[in-house]
Order: sequence, then C-alpha cells, then structure tokens
Amino acid sequence: MRFVWDTAQHPVTDQMAYWTDVVCQAFTPLVPERRSDHLANSAQQTGLYGYVRSERLAATNTAEIASCTQELSHGRREVKCAPSEEVFVNLQLEGTCLGEQDGAQCVVPAGGFAVFDTTRPYKLEFIESSEGHPWRVLSFRIPRDQLMPLVRLDAQITARTVSGGSGVGAVAATMMQTLWKAHGSLDEVSRLALDHACSQVVASSLGSGVIDSENPDRAAIDDALRTAVRHYILANISHGVVQAAAAARHVGVSVRKLHQLFNGVGTSFGAEVRELRLTHAARDLVDSDRSSSIADIAARWGFCDGSHLTRAFKQRYGCAPRDYRAQHIEQVAR
Repeated sequence: MRFVWDTAQHPVTDQMAYWTDVVCQAFTPLVPERRSDHLANSAQQTGLYGYVRSERLAATNTAEIASCTQELSHGRREVKCAPSEEVFVNLQLEGTCLGEQDGAQCVVPAGGFAVFDTTRPYKLEFIESSEGHPWRVLSFRIPRDQLMPLVRLDAQITARTVSGGSGVGAVAATMMQTLWKAHGSLDEVSRLALDHACSQVVASSLGSGVIDSENPDRAAIDDALRTAVRHYILANISHGVVQAAAAARHVGVSVRKLHQLFNGVGTSFGAEVRELRLTHAARDLVDSDRSSSIADIAARWGFCDGSHLTRAFKQRYGCAPRDYRAQHIEQVAR
C-alpha cells in the first residue's frame, strides 16, 4: 500500500508544520529548517513545496521525497526519540545533498547515494538543482540489524558518497530504482527475497563504490561541489569577505582543490563571490518592494557601502544601481 503526503494540499502558512510531521512519520525524527540563505538560493520564497510517496517492500521501507532547499537534522534528541534502529540509503535523483555524520562530510550529486545511521546524529542539507528544480531522493529505510552484519566491522560507511554510475554502486542504484517502480506488483515472497538481495548489494557497494579521484563520475562530483560552495558563499556573503579556506572546509576539500573547481570552468573562487554579490544585488533592485535603499542592498550582499556597490555595479552592468532600478520600473510600466 502506497502512502502519499503533499504540502500542496495545505495553506502556505501551514506547510512547514505539516512537513515537519510528514518527515517524522515517513522517515525518522527529523527537524527541517529553511534558513535565510536557503530562501535566497531557492526558487520558492514562501511556503514549502514537498511530497513524500512511501511504500513498504518487506522489512525495508521505500520512499520518494522531493522538496525545496532545506536542512534536515537528526540530533541527539531525535536519536533518543527514534522508535527503532535503522539505516537510510538515500539515492539522489535530482539536486544535491550535503551530508554529515560521525565527523565525516559528503557531497552527493544526482546519481550518487549515501548512508546514514539513525542511532547517531546526522545532518542533511538538500539543495535544489542549478535550474531551480526541486531536489528529489529515493530513500530506502533498512533495519540496522539487516544491513550492518553484511558490512565489514572496520568500514566507515556513513556520510560517504557512493557512485551510482559504475561498478557495484551502479547495480545498487539501478536495483533501488527498479524496486521502487515495480514492487507494487510483486508478490509477498518476491518482495521478501528482493528486500534481502537489495541489502546485500548495498552492503557490497559500500566496500567498493566509494568515490575517489579516479572515479569516472568525477565531473558530476565537481559540479555538485561547486553548487555546494556557491550555497556556502550565499550563506556567508553578508558578512563581507568570504574566505576560501572556510568554504573548502565546509565542503570537505583542500583549498587547492577548491580553486581547481572554479579554474576548471574558466573562473575563480574570488570571481564567483563577486558575481554572486552583484547578481543578487541586481535581483533585489528589481524584485524587492523598492523600499530598500542602495545602502541596505549593499549591506545585505557584503559590500562595504553604497559607493562600493555602485562602483562594482557600473563595471559589471554599465550603469549605476539607481539607473538600473529606474530602467526596470520604466520597462514594467510600459
């Protein structure tokens, strides 16, 4: 039997509270949060779009979840409230996930997956696609005592990205998607057999599919890392200088690797920071209620003052911020 929850059925003002209930009921105790930087970097500024479609395989529960940029935390309090001990295997279908557990961090692009254990705290930050489409994940909730005996005792399995593009990881990713599409038509015996088979394949992938520098999906990982870095920049840009070292720590790479990420697409980390400052300032000039002064917008996006914004804006757009705003008002009035 498939269960479906959808925030679209509720008023905008009630969607966050409803979503909090949904993720706890469908998954494990979680605390969702949409910070100001999430809103700034999201196609959805009000309310909370999201749905969960859930169906049990056998011991394992499967679900598809989609929503807007947000953070989901499973802290010490939530660990104590968890009704059972389980492991989540989250296959990223669209968007990006930044995961953190046991001191490890991972960036999961579309096509990859990662594992999180409900017996210890973890944090997931889901980010919409670069086109502004909702992130989407296929999540398998496997009983801990079903998966963990299949994994090496010394294996570090949580918050590690596994490639779904090659090797055993590709088999696991394909199997998860196939089971999600087909298990509603499977009989009870088949569901039980495939449930255990899926756990076996996932366990195998955790030993051989962890992404490293030689992985053929490196381009996808680098793209997801750049998305994560841009998200970090937007979260910290109002403070002024955004340090490359801090951004590198946030996504779990070296400073050298951080610079390589942007050099590889014909730009630099510093240029990316400047571009994000200017494009978001330009958006605020035309999208806000126009009660914000140039100085307010300059402060919001980390410029020293209005004069600093004006100089940078003229260099980038060929006109002053006030003229840019006036031109937009004139175009709208026509």
